[in-house]
Amino acid sequence: MLKLFTLENLSASSADAVYKICLSLENYGLTDDRVFTFRNYDELFDAALRSLQRGERIIVAVNTADYNAVKRELLAKFLLDEYSSPNIAERIAKSADDGVASVDMESECIIPHGAVFHLSPDGLSSGFSCAVLSGILTYLPLDFVRVDSVLESFISASFSDSQESEEEPDEEVEDSEEPTSDEPTVDGQGYDFSPSVGAMVSALLQLSKTAAFATGEASMQVYNLYDRIDGLGDVVNFVEILDDDEDSADENDLAESESVKTIRHAREAMLNTESDFGAAVSNILTSENENGTTNYFAYIAVAEKKRAKAKKINTTNPNDIELLLPHCIAILCDTLTQKLDDIRRKEELSKPANERPRPEIIKKTEEKKLSKGMIIFIAAILIVAAITPVFLVRLVWNNEEPSTTMNPLLTVLPQETPQQSQPTSNAFPGVESSTGSQNQPVAGTTPREPAASEYSAQATAAPAPSKSGKFTFYVFGYGHGVGMSQHGANYLAQQGWNYAQILANYYYGTTLVTGDTYPETIKYNGSDYKTREYLASALESEMGSSFHKEALKAQAVALYTFAKYYNYSLGTDSNAFGKAPSQACYDAVDEIMKYGLYIAYSGTEAALTPFHSISAGITTSFYNVWGKTAVPYLGGGRPSYGDYQVNDFKSTYTVSSDDMKKIIKSKLNVDVSGDPSTWLTIISHDRAINENLGYVSSINVGGKVISGNEFRTKVMEGKIRSHCFMLVYTPDGQ
Repeated sequence: MLKLFTLENLSASSADAVYKICLSLENYGLTDDRVFTFRNYDELFDAALRSLQRGERIIVAVNTADYNAVKRELLAKFLLDEYSSPNIAERIAKSADDGVASVDMESECIIPHGAVFHLSPDGLSSGFSCAVLSGILTYLPLDFVRVDSVLESFISASFSDSQESEEEPDEEVEDSEEPTSDEPTVDGQGYDFSPSVGAMVSALLQLSKTAAFATGEASMQVYNLYDRIDGLGDVVNFVEILDDDEDSADENDLAESESVKTIRHAREAMLNTESDFGAAVSNILTSENENGTTNYFAYIAVAEKKRAKAKKINTTNPNDIELLLPHCIAILCDTLTQKLDDIRRKEELSKPANERPRPEIIKKTEEKKLSKGMIIFIAAILIVAAITPVFLVRLVWNNEEPSTTMNPLLTVLPQETPQQSQPTSNAFPGVESSTGSQNQPVAGTTPREPAASEYSAQATAAPAPSKSGKFTFYVFGYGHGVGMSQHGANYLAQQGWNYAQILANYYYGTTLVTGDTYPETIKYNGSDYKTREYLASALESEMGSSFHKEALKAQAVALYTFAKYYNYSLGTDSNAFGKAPSQACYDAVDEIMKYGLYIAYSGTEAALTPFHSISAGITTSFYNVWGKTAVPYLGGGRPSYGDYQVNDFKSTYTVSSDDMKKIIKSKLNVDVSGDPSTWLTIISHDRAINENLGYVSSINVGGKVISGNEFRTKVMEGKIRSHCFMLVYTPDGQ
């Protein structure tokens, strides 16, 4: 049983580090009901000792400011001998700058004697794990930046035989597979893995993909097949991965297990050659079983862009040792071939129905013969693909049990609550939470984040040619969808998030800066207004007093940062303004002005902080809406959990073909004629809702390609509330 002990009333950055720890260790048994908070360290130590006496595994997580002092107190309280780690000292020395004299090296390097250390990137606030009484104690820092590396080391040392490292959440180590000695041989020397290598090479060539093998005893056997397998040298690279020399092998071996090391080699081979896949095989290792027999094993690893997997291959038969590595090669190549086959099948299914291979063609090209039932299933897919989009829209709109692959957001139950996202950089250090640890959101379903790249959409299926009809837009969200969703912020606030956490979710990778000197006035539409009055009036106009106070504070920070970005001179298109402020809005503005808050990116430079009313459940990117350039912290894909529960989340707008013809002529000076179903074609979108629906990146309007947002604002003059829409044309009489 894994438990986490920490204090109440943590700062926002420390609370975010707690969330990160919980998310990283969720798969290892750290659930919400196993996180315990205490009023002071005395209470925490007493509870920790009771757990350790019961033989439990616990984590004590402490904020950075108290980290070293509490560590010494903990060692004294638990009667642990101190030991100064040279590894931590070396890491600090290598990372030190001119301020090294201010570092308390003695306190930073102290760990219990016999403990396994967990290094941070610069050595400061490194963690450790050790046996105490009948249990295991782990000590971790609540440092949002450093905790990533510390967690990675902790997971590698503690769970190396079960799953993965924190860096890649999808890495895993599968169950072992034992080779047998009854295998065919090549020239009497061992396992014939060349057919597996040949199949892998053929699959790579077919899809124009490449793989990189980390060199080692096993992979060099693949290299020796260069002259026997055509194309091997064209699609497979061999990369030598060198490990740093380790002075303290016993402790470092604990810090990185062999499975994680093999995964790392595969990933580095892939990255160093910019290949599509990476692969590695470890050397043969041994261990003693409980019955005294020797276990011989090796790891294989396959790395992709977003995940990596390790698998353990083992045998207890000494006669099989020579077959072990060739057997690993065969399994490794078969694994890659299977992945490539999966990619090929997905590409075929993504094609329009009339371009997909017919069942009988698939039957000839697949290595395994398709069953009669499979052929019927494929035929059913082709039939479903031909169904008109009107049926699809009716299914989505009426919520008639749509599949999660078609519309994952609309199937989320209203009572589900958000799960904290996991930023990759420091999110708002030093801002105190008004309600302390009670601000932790309740875990729930997290909507899938779309890929960063745009998705090429199929053209809207059209009925038979017609002369007139109507266009119906099925719209999701309200506004451009970039940055913070106001209703999403309100929902998160209702779930216990504070304003700093809300801003961190929407402006991903930025930092909340304190101590700014606000100007006396801000110019809006050519007139100067007192800063407090301007912010309060804009806040009332954008949200109003009905919104939660934490959402109001988040919006106030975004409003001020937006003004700062534009040098305190704004036009009417920047934000709403003019309503008389309520006391709630004044209070929110007064609080952010008291701390001098604004959002920064890349040092102290003010970030661009757009906002909108309701997203489509996931935000879209700056590039999708305004083009020209990509803004790193406005890359889209940020979950906005409460938006799909707002009454106005979905809307429709219908316009006749005659009126649409006039609109296109008036707004774009484009003449359209013929079948109206050909006038409007969605070209690409970002998959905000599902594979077939998202924020429209580009749309063909009578032969002229424009952005989805331009179509919404310029052509349709805002009559469709968002450029996340599905378009259906219905001929008259149908």
